[in-house]
Amino acid sequence: MDEPYGYCGMPCALCTRYRTAGASRCPGCSCGGYYTEGCKVCRCCRERGLAHCGACAEFPCARLGTMGDFRDFDTGRVKPRTCRFIAEHGFAAWQREYGERAALLTEALARYNDGRMKRFLCELFIKTDLAALRELMRRAEAISGTPKEAGKAFRALAQTQADDAAQNTERVGRDGL
Repeated sequence: MDEPYGYCGMPCALCTRYRTAGASRCPGCSCGGYYTEGCKVCRCCRERGLAHCGACAEFPCARLGTMGDFRDFDTGRVKPRTCRFIAEHGFAAWQREYGERAALLTEALARYNDGRMKRFLCELFIKTDLAALRELMRRAEAISGTPKEAGKAFRALAQTQADDAAQNTERVGRDGL
């Protein structure tokens, strides 16, 4: 099954609103979610018969404006990143990676969410490189314990991996490698 997505580049299946149960759950923009009716990007894509803004021959355009993050959800500017990826590699390539990312998030929520980590996990899986997420999930397989212990251990592992990546990036920049 294809995961829902925002025409603007938002990976809806990685959003906390999509991952919520109950009346406040958003089904995702491509499935008639909360934000589609007034969205100029959605309207433009539908008028042009496009699956996504990044698939448009005119991308990027003035209609797009500035696509920033949500006020209350840090996506690391995922919308423009997604659109650029689709423009360069195609919608199908993005959809394959996105589907894997969504499946990994589903697994992480089931195994490591202590009831207070949904936002952290959603933001992590939106912002982090897919290869790094694969490695994180591989390393996290050894985590056990109560939901609280597992959540704490996963958060610490994710932080350690992010710190290591930052140090490697800094070293490469400093050493000119």
